[in-house]
Amino acid sequence: MLKNKLKKRLFLIISSLFIILMVWIFPTKEKENKINEKITTKPESIIYLLDSNNYVGRVSIYLDEQEKEKQIKEIIKYLTIKSDKSNYIKEGFKPIIPQNTKLLSVSIDKDLVKLNFSKEFFNVKEEDEEKLISSIIYSITSIKDINKISIYIEGNILTKLPNSGKYIDPILDRTYGINHIYDFTSIKGTNKTTIYYLSKYNDYYYYVPVTIVNNENKDKIEIIIDELASKSVYQTGLISYLKDIQKMSYEQTEDTILINLNSEIFNRLNNNQIENIVYSINLSIKENYKIDKVIYNINNSYKTYSI
Repeated sequence: MLKNKLKKRLFLIISSLFIILMVWIFPTKEKENKINEKITTKPESIIYLLDSNNYVGRVSIYLDEQEKEKQIKEIIKYLTIKSDKSNYIKEGFKPIIPQNTKLLSVSIDKDLVKLNFSKEFFNVKEEDEEKLISSIIYSITSIKDINKISIYIEGNILTKLPNSGKYIDPILDRTYGINHIYDFTSIKGTNKTTIYYLSKYNDYYYYVPVTIVNNENKDKIEIIIDELASKSVYQTGLISYLKDIQKMSYEQTEDTILINLNSEIFNRLNNNQIENIVYSINLSIKENYKIDKVIYNINNSYKTYSI
């Protein structure tokens, strides 16, 4: 009798342990969802790295961190030569912040980020100085609600580039520009327009923003369309499928731009090429205008994009 009771108790203990083990090895749906959530909710961000043509290109990454200050520190690691994030950079791209540069501190004041670097920051080559500043501005302001940065070196605010001696503003935003092309005859009345072109490394397509500084007295949307349709694009190693723009008009309201295009523009293009044109225009408009939507009218067929 006692033996039977012991056997029964032992059986219950073993069964309970087995059930616990199975639950641990094969999680419940709720537990499984939480695990999947952790895997799939890594925040996506955009950073700007040097490409094989020495342009600063737009690259998508997934961050490990959720907190804004930690995200900034992680992005700076991606931008720093031979950091512990170097192995995660896509082939064809390289970081630009000089090796051994340390981010000594970060502070966030509303939409402004103050970045304090070590003196190794000054080891940048003169030809890369503007690209270095652009890379940091554009990468950090890709974080939601961050619009401006200030750069400090060992606690002193940077207002002059170390080699060329060019002055920069103590508070920087995207109006600084990126991959600058200077095409003006007078320093008076210059305008900056940033245009996104397509580029390619092996089979990987990505976008390269170029800031054109000129004296043209045109609306920025006209400059964007004209430059994307220009034959001179191909001399730069960049790509645009937009050609033969003869019939184009646009209307702008407070939060929308309507672009009227003729369907002949797209007759020789496949769907991917058309998508690339639209995305180039949308990115360019977003960079130059504070609007929410772009509407394309192609022969009275309308398509709306939120940007």
